[in-house]
Amino acid sequence: MRDSSTEERLGPPQQPVRLFDVIRAVAYLALGGWMLYTAGRPMVGALLPLSTKARLILGGILVLYGIVRLVRAFPFKSRKSRPDDFS
Repeated sequence: MRDSSTEERLGPPQQPVRLFDVIRAVAYLALGGWMLYTAGRPMVGALLPLSTKARLILGGILVLYGIVRLVRAFPFKSRKSRPDDFS
């Protein structure tokens, strides 16, 4: 029996799922942007005290991950599937 992809079995993602993906991506972008913006400010009473360098790195990673999630939230059909894609 040939395995099929999840999208072939279940169909394309529904609108609420896509909306949740977009909201999650925006949240990652906002959190990463906030960490980058406040990296040089003192953290008084923080739950997780991080150095400036650690906040910059973590903020950059969150922004990049938010961009990846945002791009993956929208389907792109520019690439044609080949017969060996789902083997």
